[in-house]
Amino acid sequence: MRPSRTLLRLLLLWLVMAIVVFAVRVMTVQSAAEADMLVGSSQFSDIETAWALVSTILVLVAVFDLFRHRRFWKLSVVRELPHSLALGVHAPVTLELRNGYAFPVTVDVTDLYPRCIEAQELPVTVTIAPESKKKVTYPVLPITRGPATFGQTCMRVNTRWGLWQRLEKLGDEETVKVYPNFAPIANSASIGLEHQVAQLGIHLQQRRGEGSDFHQLREFREGDSLRQIDWKATSRQRKPISREYQDERDQDVVFMLDCGRRLRSKDDHISHFDHALNALLLTSYVALRQGDAVGIMSFAGDQRWLSPIKGPARINTILNQLYDLHSSTDTSDYLQAAEQFLQRSTKRSLVILITNVREEDVEDLATAVELLRKKHIVMVASLRDVYLDQLLEKPVSSFNDALTFCGTTDHIRRRRRVLAQLQGKGTIITDSLPYHLHIDLVNEYLKLKRSGRL
Repeated sequence: MRPSRTLLRLLLLWLVMAIVVFAVRVMTVQSAAEADMLVGSSQFSDIETAWALVSTILVLVAVFDLFRHRRFWKLSVVRELPHSLALGVHAPVTLELRNGYAFPVTVDVTDLYPRCIEAQELPVTVTIAPESKKKVTYPVLPITRGPATFGQTCMRVNTRWGLWQRLEKLGDEETVKVYPNFAPIANSASIGLEHQVAQLGIHLQQRRGEGSDFHQLREFREGDSLRQIDWKATSRQRKPISREYQDERDQDVVFMLDCGRRLRSKDDHISHFDHALNALLLTSYVALRQGDAVGIMSFAGDQRWLSPIKGPARINTILNQLYDLHSSTDTSDYLQAAEQFLQRSTKRSLVILITNVREEDVEDLATAVELLRKKHIVMVASLRDVYLDQLLEKPVSSFNDALTFCGTTDHIRRRRRVLAQLQGKGTIITDSLPYHLHIDLVNEYLKLKRSGRL
């Protein structure tokens, strides 16, 4: 319990009155001394009596207002949280304040939100009518993935006469999961895959030649090759009949996600690791829709393994597997990760390694890729730092700027040489800015799928 601003103003007024009474008493004593009169007068006694009476009333009123509401039993709070939160996406949180008293209650409300959440518009002051409810809604912005635990709601409640404020902690602790930004995936659930990838700027490549899985028989169309003609069906129907093929299904796509220090960089409020997770989730959803099975292996930090699973609905399993996965400060050991993967996976798969390729990694990475390529198709998805492109675009106006430009150019050239070396050995390479990774990754997957190699 603490005094309110109203009580502090009254105490200030009381202090001013005390100073006035003291000043009057001093003047009265001086006048009496000069006139050889007795100290004090009836006029001074009246002022002193009035001040004492006001002081007594103020104390009684303050004490009565203090002990009348030792606890506010009839106040309660119910918090309404979203079912889940997405990283970097604003979401509303609602507090329903309930007043069971027969008089209005004024409160200052704030919420004990977790550190992984940024909240605005708190605290807020509201007045709740007698025996009624009032809702307070404030926006939150998740900045870190994982479980987010909201504590109790704190309220400073003004007493009935507004002289005191009591701190009340009401409500229960609640936990909500902060997932990677799965908005593109949620949108994909309601519209066709072809339309969705077109919206993302992904270009579907036409198949060259025949597919690998027979789909159906149909009438011969212009552009069909002679090899597609089914001669038995043609003789029965007495018209040209072609075989139609579809992309081979039941393939495994396994992501090897680098959780080391390479992806801890940030170009905005979202780290490279979070961009990699978003791209992984969108590509996983596309692959599941295509009938392939998706598996995940993380290394260099929190090591997790999810065996390949099938079905578009299994994207929720992948989300729950990854939502609390974070990057670490460990050094990435690509060769060790490749050996662990080969011990766990025996079926021929498309292995997508998501990392940030540097020149010093070339030997270890090349050896790991060569080991994986003996049995699998390997794709290396590398993230490129945005600040490198920004340094190249910056005008050169001084000697230091020239040194920075030359150093950046040399670094980019050496990095491209490493990627070209990997690509020359038959590895599929994507070199993307963080916010373009999801587009490039899905593009390469669909291109590979329609080429018949997978």
